[in-house]
Amino acid sequence: MKALRSLARRVLGRGRPDYRELLFRDLADYLGGRTPRRILEIGPKDGQDSARLVTLEPERLVLVDLPAMAPQSQAWLPALDAARVEYISANIMYSPEVDRLEPFDCVWCTGVLYHNPEQLRMIRRLYDMLVPGGVLALESATARARGLRDANCVQIIYPPSPALKRKYHISANITHLPSARAIESWLAMVGFASITRSGCHRKVSRPLARSRAAYLATRPVGGDAGRYYTISEEQGFVIGSAR
Repeated sequence: MKALRSLARRVLGRGRPDYRELLFRDLADYLGGRTPRRILEIGPKDGQDSARLVTLEPERLVLVDLPAMAPQSQAWLPALDAARVEYISANIMYSPEVDRLEPFDCVWCTGVLYHNPEQLRMIRRLYDMLVPGGVLALESATARARGLRDANCVQIIYPPSPALKRKYHISANITHLPSARAIESWLAMVGFASITRSGCHRKVSRPLARSRAAYLATRPVGGDAGRYYTISEEQGFVIGSAR
């Protein structure tokens, strides 16, 4: 019976669009015809999203991935327009090389947030990378424990263990899985506006929608993050901005 269910899932899944393709369509709609002049893609993986982002015809598409991913990236990178695309091996949280290329009109970040234990700080970093009016597309795996899926919380998976890795189908380096509501809350806390949840996962399958979430959000013109301690009207400690 288990084998039959697995076969049915494979057969029924054929022809379904990839959720990243659906998210890209949502991004195009969210942009409303605007052409981002400079786009940053974080963690390009197989290059499929990179090829989609090039169709937006930016002046510059910057791809950033960890140094360990460079050999994999070289398999598809030559197929992209070298005059338009720049590839950097770095961690965006600690890279002066990325700093010099900011700001961007659009940041695309799928499947990366949950690998970083500094998730609130990372979202604030994405905010700082954008021009006022810039757009973020952010996608992530989410909390797997059934009782936490709909809560505004973060599931801590630490210390990591082979048993938990198998149970939740995650890699060993993952220590935090935020719920969808937590990601939405963090986006608002660091200053994003016009936050919209994409239906890209739900259109593929209900189980996928229970374990992943994607959002589109805008860095507002003149907006700013909340403060968790205010010294004066002009000064305070800004949420997520610790260095």
